[in-house]
Amino acid sequence: MINTNLTRYLRNSLWVCLYLILITPLLIGNNFLFPFISLKTFYFRILVEIALFFYILLAFSHSSYRPKINRLTLLVSIFGLVVLLTGLLGVNSYRSFWGTIERGEGFLTISHIIIFFFLLSQAFQNKRQWLNYFSASIIVSFFVGLYALGQEFTQISWIVGAGEGRLSSTLGNAAYLGAYSLGHLWLCAIILFENKKIYWRILFGIFSLFELYILWQSETRGALLGLLFTLVLILILLPFFSQKKKTRIVSILAILILVLSFLFVWSNRHSGWIAKSNTLNRLANISLEDITTQSRLLAWDSSWQGWKDRFLLGYGWENYNIAFNKYFHPEIFRDNGSQIWFDRAHNTLFDVAVATGIGGLIIYLAIFGAALFYLFRFLRRDRENMAIYLITIAFLIAHFVQNFFVFDCLATYIMLFMVLAFVSFIISKHQKNIQPQIKEEIVPFNYLVCCLGFVFLILSGFFFNIKPAKANISGLDGLRYFYQGKINEGVDKMVAAINMGTYQSTEIRQKLTDNIINTDKSGYPGNAEQLKRNFSIAVQETQKNIELSPKDVQNYLYLMIIYNNYSFMDASLPSQVLRLGGEAQKLAPNRPHVYFEMGQAAINSGSPKQGVEYFKKGVGLNPDNLDSQWMLLTAYIITGDEKSSESQYQTMIKLGLSENIQNLERLIRLYYLTKNYDQMIYFYKKIIDLEPQNTDHWSKLSGVLKEKNDPILFNQTMSELLEKYPAMSTKLLPAVITK
Repeated sequence: MINTNLTRYLRNSLWVCLYLILITPLLIGNNFLFPFISLKTFYFRILVEIALFFYILLAFSHSSYRPKINRLTLLVSIFGLVVLLTGLLGVNSYRSFWGTIERGEGFLTISHIIIFFFLLSQAFQNKRQWLNYFSASIIVSFFVGLYALGQEFTQISWIVGAGEGRLSSTLGNAAYLGAYSLGHLWLCAIILFENKKIYWRILFGIFSLFELYILWQSETRGALLGLLFTLVLILILLPFFSQKKKTRIVSILAILILVLSFLFVWSNRHSGWIAKSNTLNRLANISLEDITTQSRLLAWDSSWQGWKDRFLLGYGWENYNIAFNKYFHPEIFRDNGSQIWFDRAHNTLFDVAVATGIGGLIIYLAIFGAALFYLFRFLRRDRENMAIYLITIAFLIAHFVQNFFVFDCLATYIMLFMVLAFVSFIISKHQKNIQPQIKEEIVPFNYLVCCLGFVFLILSGFFFNIKPAKANISGLDGLRYFYQGKINEGVDKMVAAINMGTYQSTEIRQKLTDNIINTDKSGYPGNAEQLKRNFSIAVQETQKNIELSPKDVQNYLYLMIIYNNYSFMDASLPSQVLRLGGEAQKLAPNRPHVYFEMGQAAINSGSPKQGVEYFKKGVGLNPDNLDSQWMLLTAYIITGDEKSSESQYQTMIKLGLSENIQNLERLIRLYYLTKNYDQMIYFYKKIIDLEPQNTDHWSKLSGVLKEKNDPILFNQTMSELLEKYPAMSTKLLPAVITK
């Protein structure tokens, strides 16, 4: 019995922090790099640290809040220890500990998630407190869903991503939204079964339908398959735990309806009514021929190949990209819009295995296994709570299944470990019933513990959150200067952010380099010194990234691109590209872009034949990729190999290249680089054949003919075309048709 104001104050303060953590999924930080990630991460970690401070004081003050340890608690703690140890022994311990801006994880955040799990399992000491917490999480999820509807049906300016593609809400990704809605659908079911009052049942019944609607509208196949699989499984299991004949009949009928519905949709997968529903269409047309499916399978194969290299200890958390690059499948690179820089396997089992090795994977599986084991065990012992146990089982299985196709983000981590903490509470409750009761006692307030805890809270808050947050904001300010055309101000601001010395620096360096490359000429009119200065900064910062992560091929590729883009300033730079390319090949032998950069460097250094050979190697990794074929065609044109250029163009036609105006104009721009007027004229005539009424095409052809300075060819070409399209003679200006 809590009977002191101090203990009550500490408990309530702990509860406030835990409830405020639930708001995390709603946060979007428009003043941060990666606005859907950064603010959530900093907010969550700060609140967990504050909550831990209050809990420590509470545990020292009252015996009933001292740690209650069970096997699930131990497994979760051991998993955190494995993440730390494999990170320290991995390929990049710095990244494993701190994580990245884009994901906001690393051991730093994982440890906070585990602390959050522990605090929840100790703070709430009866079922009513847990149901209230679940209800609060459902309300937050409702607002997340409302935001998603705002994206779908409104054009409100402050709603990020309104009206664009699949629903992603405040989570920034449709797959995350699907997983989040799926979990809260099961939490709604818990409240429905546990609350006897009709008005609460009506309210949470509405919430359930709303979560199902958001899940459907997110078009997330993994989450929907997880839901269907779990429904069938629970309906199969239900008759074994219920003595009611009616329950068994309903379960069998429900299974039949689900199976028949699935078969009906599958048999009509090519029907028009299926095509009208994006969600049904995505579900009904899952196949090995699907691009997304193929990319996933290729990424999983890369994961398996990489895992075998470090089977026992893994690469360390947040280092999946190293394994993926080493065993990169060129087939993933379908065109320039392809996602080719994977930092996740899009399969949580592979993510955990590659990061932490076989030991980490076993512990991860054991967490789910232990939770399910105890829930099944208590199902028969505790008939009063059978429904809540069965739905919790459904939550865990559904989340596990959908994570076979995606991975967790902070919002889903919070939801998952909240439920695991609830299972830990259930285990501890049953253990308490069979173990001797410990007499509760209140002890004097420990001021030393309070002072030490407060100092740690301030230091951790500053170094883990406040300082990185400032660097993040400063980095975004630098990007805004770039967008405004204030190149030098942007460089200075981003360098200042980097010099703060936080884990944010790596990605800020990459963004700095990206923008310097993209503005290397147009951004510096008449200012060669400034151009050299910013080039030097980009090189220095990228070299620091290489020193920090020498096995990450992306950093080498960044430096190669910088050198190629600035080779007009220094004739020695192409040789540097070739040297870096040799290192990059060892790290990622199947990445075409490495060979393309080396090919460009060889041509720039006066070795056209060698350059073409590099381009051939890049194209040979995935010959079906038209964007790669364009690279090779460009190399042939630049080196003046007309015979190979013509042959390459015919190869591209066979591969499906369309001779549309866009592609023909692209060809003309390439031929303009070498002043090959004959080819430019040839392709302009093709363009005119496609759009003879467009006088702009005639005018451009006329300009090329004039630049060639061959009056006979000029008159001959224009006469030939006017004979073919006589109606154009009255529309064209005299300057176009006469020399």
